[in-house]
Amino acid sequence: MDFLARPRAEGQGRDEGQEPEAAFQTHRRRRRIRRLSVGAVAALALAGVTAWLVTAPGEPPADESYAAALDEQAWPDEWPATTSLPLRGSPARTWATESEELPLPAATAVGSIPKERVSEGLRRAGEFLVAANLDPEVLRGGWPAEAIDLLDPQQPDRAELTQHLREPGLPDADPTELFTRFDPAELTPARGGIRVRGRMSFEAGGNPGQLRIHADYTFVYALRRVAPHAEPGPAPGTEEVARVVVRRQLVLLYAASGSPGVTAGKLVPADYRRQLGNHDCGTVDGFVHPYFSKEAAAADLPWPRVDPYDDSKDIADGRPSCTVPSRT
Repeated sequence: MDFLARPRAEGQGRDEGQEPEAAFQTHRRRRRIRRLSVGAVAALALAGVTAWLVTAPGEPPADESYAAALDEQAWPDEWPATTSLPLRGSPARTWATESEELPLPAATAVGSIPKERVSEGLRRAGEFLVAANLDPEVLRGGWPAEAIDLLDPQQPDRAELTQHLREPGLPDADPTELFTRFDPAELTPARGGIRVRGRMSFEAGGNPGQLRIHADYTFVYALRRVAPHAEPGPAPGTEEVARVVVRRQLVLLYAASGSPGVTAGKLVPADYRRQLGNHDCGTVDGFVHPYFSKEAAAADLPWPRVDPYDDSKDIADGRPSCTVPSRT
């Protein structure tokens, strides 16, 4: 669609005093000039030019930026997203937002566990995912207290994960295995830039009164640099966002009833895998560290290149699991 060829107001299709045929020819010439101008500007931008002016007849004045003249929806895919449209070009833009309910399956009775207890277990699993990956304070580097509180205090996993948060490091103490947090001194989520999609299933666990919950969810985050250190966007007056895609596969055991060494109503993470798209796996400090476009272009990224939105296959076992996203 030729956005720049749209008349700015009704009645611009004919010049004052022109006959209809002459006005039509004039309009065609102007449209041709504008199309050429748009193509030239896009080519310059892709070559790394940081300022663009559109000077075709009837178009914006010379001091109006290219970004203001052309809708960001029409930008080339190679251009990074900005705070104006943080999910531009991403399939995640139609997914659920962090303020919506996490999609959960309908509960049914499983063995001796009644439907009501199964429903509670699914709700607790959803609460854990939200608390670990969508809580605003946690995303800004805060302590995931609510997520930890949902875990069984009698099981060693809770103490181990708490220790990882306090003393992160390689090879086996990386909190990003279960929690999504960003360094508050560097990054903050862009407004309207968080989405989630996934699925959950359940079955009877290995012990009486135990529910085994399988969760597979993908979270997308658009992040901006903390003020006043904005990352310049691809056009004047814009601010770039870095997008991170985090896919998590978890097996959570839910105790519908208590027993020795097991706390009723609590969860145990029996297995958890994560795939981080656009993250510096060489840094293990408890935070996810995305690359902005210039950093990604200059970095040596030794991890496999994958489509981060493809959830058709299970995440390979083994830690860490970082990827170079083919798109974000």
